[in-house]
Amino acid sequence: MHDVKDIIAAIKAWTMQAGKITKLLNAYEKANAEPVDNAYIIEKRFIEIEKAVADFPDASIRNVIDPWLKKEKSSIDKLKEDFRFRFGQQLKPLFEKDGVRIRGQYPLLRLGLFTLRLNFEFGEATLFFGPEVDKIKSKIPLQPKEIYDIVSRCRRDISAEPFEIDKFYEDIHAAYLRCLRLAGKSSGDKILVTDLLREYVFLKQPKQFVIDPSKGHFKEYSRIKLSYMLYRLKNADVGARGMRFHVATFDATVDKLHSFWIPDNEEGDGTHYEYVSFEKSTG
Repeated sequence: MHDVKDIIAAIKAWTMQAGKITKLLNAYEKANAEPVDNAYIIEKRFIEIEKAVADFPDASIRNVIDPWLKKEKSSIDKLKEDFRFRFGQQLKPLFEKDGVRIRGQYPLLRLGLFTLRLNFEFGEATLFFGPEVDKIKSKIPLQPKEIYDIVSRCRRDISAEPFEIDKFYEDIHAAYLRCLRLAGKSSGDKILVTDLLREYVFLKQPKQFVIDPSKGHFKEYSRIKLSYMLYRLKNADVGARGMRFHVATFDATVDKLHSFWIPDNEEGDGTHYEYVSFEKSTG
């Protein structure tokens, strides 16, 4: 036999569970104000309601809610399909006006030099440079305008500064010569692309960093930015000046210390390189 305390405890537990279901139903209704845009949020809320109802002790309440759950479940798949279609339809013109062609199919979309991996289940996306070479940002809401803004900002960042091909070539060659000296190698020998770029970055540091090598004085160069700079240099026919890029072996492509991806074109095709060299006559 239960005493009063047991009865009160049972009622409190019942009330708390009922309150949880009520809160979930209110959240579900709020998301349903924009059913297609919130299709995956609606599905998530639905699963939460379904579980909470299954755990509810009162069969009479379950009997009231179960028919509604069955009806809603049949409509959620349609909402998800509508969302996926609308998402692509809204995303396409945003990039097309900038001359960026969207390629691929869900869950991977190629946006010029960038790749977008879509996760419809969690309603988010991850942005990469190249074909998933370097991760830029994860957990981006599946909102076309927000995705467009982030990609556009990345495109501006990698090409924001004035780029002088001849100056960059001279600096890269100077970095190459320094790598040769540090490694005890001879002119014309191959140097890891990553070693070359490390020396280039130090070569480009301002005077303040040399005097006080603190973080505040360090000028950053991301892999993405350096990759795009090398792409532009390759497009300037550096081979005619004696610079050679050596393709990475398959094993090396998974090691970022030994390979470096460089685009072949603005469509995002590219190649992993392991070494770079200059002909002896260059310096």
